[in-house]
Amino acid sequence: MASRAPVHPIVVYRIERHPLDVGASGRTFQWLGSGERLQRDLEGLIGPHDPEQVSVLVDPHPAGPAWQHLIESLLQERVRMVVTHLAPLSSGQRQQLIAMCAQSGTRLITPSDAGRRRKAEAIPQSL
Repeated sequence: MASRAPVHPIVVYRIERHPLDVGASGRTFQWLGSGERLQRDLEGLIGPHDPEQVSVLVDPHPAGPAWQHLIESLLQERVRMVVTHLAPLSSGQRQQLIAMCAQSGTRLITPSDAGRRRKAEAIPQSL
């Protein structure tokens, strides 16, 4: 097997097109943009960050080669934050990812985190 490039501390894992994304329903599991929009979306989720510290791992389907690369990187404790949508993953993958992030101290960011940072900043400090 060919050597893969190391991942950066912030990893965005996405699936190109989930089997449940069919026809007119659109891209249900696509919650982050790509290119410059990805950077703006990440800024809204995690705050200011160095774009050079972000790796985007994309699989054509759930549990592809990028998933294996992510898991290997987590095992080697090279990742400090994973940004992904949990819904397209199997139950086993979700449990594996959550457990591995908890064990390694890696922060897991999902769509349910969207807006939390902004809401927390809106709370007055005097309360």
